[in-house]
Amino acid sequence: MHWRSSVLVVACAATLVAGPAGVANAQAAPSPAGLERHSVTLLTGDVVQVERQPGSKQAATVRPAPGREKIRFHQQEVDGHLSVFPEDVTARLGSKQVDRTLFDVTELIAEGYADEQSATLPLILTYGKGTDLRKTTANAELGATLTSVNARSARAAKANAAAFWASSGNIERISLDRKVRASLDRSVPQIGAPEAWAAGYDGTGTTVAVLDTGYDPTHPDLAGRVHEAVNFTTSPDTTDHFGHGTHVASTITGSGAASGGRLKGAAPGAKLLVGKVLDDDGFGYESWVLAGMEWAAHSGAKAVNMSLGGGPTDGTDALSVGLDALSEQTGTLFVVAAGNDGEQGAYTVGSPGTAEAALTVGAVGRDESLASFSSRGPRLGDNAVKPDITAPGVGIVAARAAGTAMGDVVDDHYTAASGTSMATPHVAGAVAILAQQHPDWTGRQLKDALASTSRTANGLSVFEQGGGRVDVARAVKQPVFATGTLDLGAVEDGKAPVAEEVTYTNAGTTPVSLKLALDAKSLAGVPAGDGIRLGKSTVDVPAGGRATVTITGDPAKLAPGTYSGRLTATADGVVVHTALGADKTAPKHKVTLTALDLQGKPTMAPWLLMYGEDYRYDVNTWLGGGSLTVEVGAGVYYLTAQVNGTEDGLTAFQVVQPEIRVTGDTTVVLDARKAVKVEIQTPQPSEQAGIWSYYTYRELGPRKIANYAMQFDYTRELRVTPTPKVTTGAFEFGSRWSRIAPPLTVNVLGGRDALTNRYLAGSPKLDGWKLLPAVSAGHGKPADFKNVRGKAAIVDPDPADYNRDDVSRAAADAGAAIVFIVVPDGWGTASVPSISAAPFLKIPTVQLDRDEGLALLTKIKRFPTFLSLQGIAVSPYLYDVVQTERDRIPDKPVHRVTAANTATVTTHYRQTGSGGEAKEQRFAWKPWQDFAVNEYQRLVATPSTREEYVSSGDVLWQHRVKHGLIWNEMSPLQGGMTAAPRTYTGRENITEDWFAPVVRPAIPRGVPGMDSTREGDSLRIRIPEFADSQAGHYGFNEGDDQAGPATTSAKLFRDGKLVSEQPYAFGTFPAGADPATYRLDLSVRRDSPEWLFGTGTQTSWTFRSARSAAPAPLPLLQLDYAVDADAGNRLPAGRRAQVGLTARFQDGMAAPDMRSVQAWASYDDGRTWRAVDVRRTGKSYAATIDHPSLGATNSYVALRVRATDRAGNAVDQTVLRAYGLK
Repeated sequence: MHWRSSVLVVACAATLVAGPAGVANAQAAPSPAGLERHSVTLLTGDVVQVERQPGSKQAATVRPAPGREKIRFHQQEVDGHLSVFPEDVTARLGSKQVDRTLFDVTELIAEGYADEQSATLPLILTYGKGTDLRKTTANAELGATLTSVNARSARAAKANAAAFWASSGNIERISLDRKVRASLDRSVPQIGAPEAWAAGYDGTGTTVAVLDTGYDPTHPDLAGRVHEAVNFTTSPDTTDHFGHGTHVASTITGSGAASGGRLKGAAPGAKLLVGKVLDDDGFGYESWVLAGMEWAAHSGAKAVNMSLGGGPTDGTDALSVGLDALSEQTGTLFVVAAGNDGEQGAYTVGSPGTAEAALTVGAVGRDESLASFSSRGPRLGDNAVKPDITAPGVGIVAARAAGTAMGDVVDDHYTAASGTSMATPHVAGAVAILAQQHPDWTGRQLKDALASTSRTANGLSVFEQGGGRVDVARAVKQPVFATGTLDLGAVEDGKAPVAEEVTYTNAGTTPVSLKLALDAKSLAGVPAGDGIRLGKSTVDVPAGGRATVTITGDPAKLAPGTYSGRLTATADGVVVHTALGADKTAPKHKVTLTALDLQGKPTMAPWLLMYGEDYRYDVNTWLGGGSLTVEVGAGVYYLTAQVNGTEDGLTAFQVVQPEIRVTGDTTVVLDARKAVKVEIQTPQPSEQAGIWSYYTYRELGPRKIANYAMQFDYTRELRVTPTPKVTTGAFEFGSRWSRIAPPLTVNVLGGRDALTNRYLAGSPKLDGWKLLPAVSAGHGKPADFKNVRGKAAIVDPDPADYNRDDVSRAAADAGAAIVFIVVPDGWGTASVPSISAAPFLKIPTVQLDRDEGLALLTKIKRFPTFLSLQGIAVSPYLYDVVQTERDRIPDKPVHRVTAANTATVTTHYRQTGSGGEAKEQRFAWKPWQDFAVNEYQRLVATPSTREEYVSSGDVLWQHRVKHGLIWNEMSPLQGGMTAAPRTYTGRENITEDWFAPVVRPAIPRGVPGMDSTREGDSLRIRIPEFADSQAGHYGFNEGDDQAGPATTSAKLFRDGKLVSEQPYAFGTFPAGADPATYRLDLSVRRDSPEWLFGTGTQTSWTFRSARSAAPAPLPLLQLDYAVDADAGNRLPAGRRAQVGLTARFQDGMAAPDMRSVQAWASYDDGRTWRAVDVRRTGKSYAATIDHPSLGATNSYVALRVRATDRAGNAVDQTVLRAYGLK
């Protein structure tokens, strides 16, 4: 098992990702049982486990890599993305030496890097001069050299990730090698290509590279077009087995041979270079693409078509940086798809379309309207103008690679597809045409010429269309072009106006006089007025020359906001335009941050977060004992930080300032001395057991920001700084506690205060009272345990030679009744104690604080000393508490547990064969939480009954119980049963009964997401394998530590014929359109020493169903049982007993009109059966069973029940060992 000495922190904030349109991002499929569960190994080797139950929120836990048990973790949840940052990456994250995406758990799962999907992490390693990567990457496999970004690709095996991280300090930057994905009859004329052909320009003499899925060398339209093809993927060849690359290539330069010349590409005279950078499934890695880009740019390509991409970035990602560098070095123009995430709104242009030098292409339809899928700008981060241009991208008919099915297949040679992937090659073809006309033009000139001569669509902003739809006919015919896109950037209050120049180029032989008109407004529709102005209203451009015009952004005359617009220049037969953008921002100020401990001395803040309304100024960092100065925009900020107030780690200090108004340069002191204790007062004596946590929640404008921190129970108290009441937005502070009766109270006889103590992992627990003499046992070596028999041995171990288990065993061997181990000198809190580990030591083994332990040893040397010990091995009560303060943190934050703010849950934990112990967890979510990250497995005795006091209010709770022991303590429980999520009300009294018979498959009552429905020609079945007698309890077929998963099988019959067989009755089954009789058979067999009851079930549901216009619930009869068994799930043998039977439908359906219920009992696991008397009692039934003597049975009762309603629906259920006899 693993112990973690850590703090987990989660911050949530609202924030703002090219493949064929309509294709969702790849995501790991849920398990067949309807669960979503993933393990994700981080770059550091630590493992994050994420789970979602049906109808519930998510739970996440962290398991440190071996040797990293005392690393602390900082977590963030931003717009549904969970990130986990180990403490030792904080500094390198802050300096951007490590890519944050490597710790974005949600993104890693979505991209297929969960542990069940990939055993390695693909990386791009950027290195400085003189770095020997062979020495720094001994634990990773090196790949391609990427000279454009001074890097190499690499793959780090997850099994060696911790070792790789430990040796990676000399690498300048570590980035995730992100996945990229693949993002004509009427479309070619739409861009004016035939007019350019007529003028003699079809791309002849130019070279265009296509970086995609390869090409079909046998396709007639590409015969003689491809001059070189290179494979950069792990696929075996350059042939296109996906279909995307062939479609794109023929859109550029296809001959149309297979269509009699009708389906020509935009530039049929151009030659092609084909770089296969996406595999046969349409996916690739950034390193593959970068290698292809370098090859293409250095192979003479005038344009490089990239109908591919990844998620939105600010243009500083590896692909964008590489593109800009190659553009500058070679003059190559990269034509890149904007992406197909337009339906998600603004800020969706993907990399490498976010590169400054890229000609980024959106998509329009045949009617010139923007395609719904076309990604929109502005660019993430700086609000720059993207895309640059649009082109036809809807229903594009082009070449179909042999044997592929991409798009809507037209015939053997052609297919129709939509996406910015399809728009991009139209523009690449236009580049080839224009480059033929002007072979000396650079990529920048070609980009400007096409963007500034494009046709603007009314009603679309520049962030949707850039300049507009490409018009190559105008670009070829018109001699004048202009700067295509101009970004004024940040226009800041208090600073000088920003001025940039627009350049007009006249390639003709006569001068041109242009009239200028500027139109700019904010995204909110506010006109820029004089805030964005021209230096002149006309400009004369000489023949063969250039002229410039200045555009100025004036902060004094511009209201705050993001602005876009267009500068249009006209003359006879000439129309050119420049798309422009500007960002009026608040003035920036310096904020200096320092932290002080309880002595008023500078100290560390292991993590510090400061957020405002503008995500661009978010601060997520740490303080190393000095000061840190950050620059942020004026406004209101929320700050929270953990401060090391003391060195022993026994108190957590949280400094919170929810409303910092930044109006000028300022200093913020994080002073631990101002923090006050948070108190939880319970009616009965209690102390914290296991993990506890606290949080702050803040709303600033549209942003919702939450931050959590998690502590183990060796941290004794929480101190937090009081705050004034906030004046804007919501603010909340709270904490989460699990408190039980003190397991051990230790008093020195004659002393005043109890000694602070903790059981160590694996220790048995004392139950009852003892008075023992205390004796010193030196350093805890075997020879030190003299005269300890029947006594309390006190050990002060040698910190250089100490093993707590060896000390405990030596004390037990010498006959000690209990051993107390003082925390070794210099060890701080020594180790994380456990409240849930099964005991493996022989005698109670307890940790004492160093100061109190040394004082006790001093007393022992001077006087005979006795210890009064009061042990409570099994707490009869539990307080699950969420404390909440709204709008402010008071001077004395005290939470008193009362009947008014608490529900009482009397909880029965039945014995199922687990050896007297089980595990349980109760997850808690506030309304704004997506992930519960603060829950710990808790040991519970079986059978037992415990009063559990649970906070009422807006907290959503979900309880889970596992019927056996789990050795991995640091994860959500797997297997067992889960209760439906719910809230509680004050003074509510309820009973919860776990594993009460009969456990069998059933659709549970009161559980969201468990409805079984008919949807079109499919049956959506949701039947868990296990449900007990408590409404809302359910469990899935999952492995346990002893015997692995159960054996399950589900078969669906229609009118007596088998139509589908699946491993679970939890999935989608086929159904015919016509009315039919269906039978669903579910067989479950579970063999485990920890599970004695319900070991085998066979259930058949018979029902009628036909196609329905809307989802309709299926009439699946469910059986509920009521057995008055004892806590061990047994009834007396040799006596008569009644078993209650209820037939019902799933939630939301009227009660069935029952025809009959029959039942049988067996005492030999179903080999022989005896009919039992069943009588109706109101809406239910009662089966009267005369149990034989115990010797005439196998100590168990099997039940078979058959129920039928008057509509013909039926259920036949057999449960082996439904309950036991005694």
